[in-house]
Amino acid sequence: MKSIDSVFVWEDFSVKKIEAKHNLTDQAKRDGQTNIPTTNSDSFSVVENELLNECNTYLEKHTHNLDKFLLSIEEEQNKLTSHLQNNHFDPIISRLSADFNTLANEKKIKLSDYKNSHDAYLEEQNSFKRANQLSRGPNAADLSKTIIAASIIFSLIIIELFANTFLLSPAMVGGKAEALSIAGAVAFINVFISGFIGFHVVKKINHIKKSTRIFFSSLGGLYFLVIIYINSALGAYRSQAEISFNKTLAGGSGLSPEQISGILRNSVKPWLVDFSFLGIVLTFLGVAFAVIAIVDGLYFNDVYPGYGKVGQNVNRYKNLIKKTFHEYAIQVASLFSRYNSELQNKLNDLLDKDLNNWDKNTNLIQKEFIGYENKVKDLEEKTNHMIGEYRNENKRVRKTNAPEYFNNKFTINSEKKDPKQVFRSIAFHFMDDQKRQETKVKYSIFIKEKFDASEVNVEDIQKKSEETQRTLHEKFNT
Repeated sequence: MKSIDSVFVWEDFSVKKIEAKHNLTDQAKRDGQTNIPTTNSDSFSVVENELLNECNTYLEKHTHNLDKFLLSIEEEQNKLTSHLQNNHFDPIISRLSADFNTLANEKKIKLSDYKNSHDAYLEEQNSFKRANQLSRGPNAADLSKTIIAASIIFSLIIIELFANTFLLSPAMVGGKAEALSIAGAVAFINVFISGFIGFHVVKKINHIKKSTRIFFSSLGGLYFLVIIYINSALGAYRSQAEISFNKTLAGGSGLSPEQISGILRNSVKPWLVDFSFLGIVLTFLGVAFAVIAIVDGLYFNDVYPGYGKVGQNVNRYKNLIKKTFHEYAIQVASLFSRYNSELQNKLNDLLDKDLNNWDKNTNLIQKEFIGYENKVKDLEEKTNHMIGEYRNENKRVRKTNAPEYFNNKFTINSEKKDPKQVFRSIAFHFMDDQKRQETKVKYSIFIKEKFDASEVNVEDIQKKSEETQRTLHEKFNT
């Protein structure tokens, strides 16, 4: 709803043009010389009637146009008056209450589902704990523990890859490229395969069943021997290659194919080889990294097989419940913040925009009514002036007495002078300055009272929110 910024424009009622149009002075002389109107006449002459017609035509035209202009103001004023008398805050409170109830019910349903799943998995965890005679809770892996375990594996393989390449490349015929390929294969076995063995094999050494423990202990021990053998063979190769290179370099020639074949054959039996210092370092490094990877796999997601997975299910729903509580608190705060802003914006719009527009339109109606009165008064004076000139000239030249009515001043009908009578449909909205200010204050008080009541309603809903949140915590918190 808007204010009307335009004003009604009156055309000029030019006495000079009208007098010229009707040749007023000459016509008055001619009429006077022929004693028109007669002494006993009580009706206007033709010229006087023409002047009256000019006045009436001008007034009727502008009254009609002004009426249309005022009707456009009335349309906006009717809207604004009805708008200002309505309670615009209750619908916002109703929507806030509905949105809060919807949010609370959604969270209640979600928490109920999560709590049921949590309790079911918790019972499964307790059953697992009793069946496997465990006296502690599971050390289940979460995101942070998974990242740590993966970081250890990644770091180990990168370190071993570069360390093995550095230690092997001086003793390889193919140099750094060949050393990198062998180092990558050994690092994969020492780290990735060892981590897999630690998680899937070594972990089962803790199993409650004796047969399972024996089987996987044997399998784990066998793998450990394989790891020792592979790294010892690599260390043996490094030790022999170093010795052979030193000899050939002294002689000025490279390793022969027979020498390389001999080194490889001897490396298969590392216990028969004299290890150099770097060979021992290479062997120890590989075995140490394999042990670390095995331990990392063993402790990831609990050392007892299957216990961590059971605990993960419990923790997942426990975290979902915590997350739901956290989301609920944030969403409720956002909900109240959004609706408080909406209430404040509505208050500002009503006071600073709608009420001011109503005030401007009411003031414009007042100005147009006053303007109408002034224009009609001016029109009356100008018409009376022209008629007066006609009569004076007529009396000056006539030989008989002037009609009695020449002594009467021309006046416009009083009903046509009063804008409240002329524009009755819009008169309802007409107010003087005092009445307009009093009504504006009345509307302002009404709006602020409704706003204050809405704030009390918001506080009641906030209390309900706190009670609901407390109830949900008591019922669903794990």
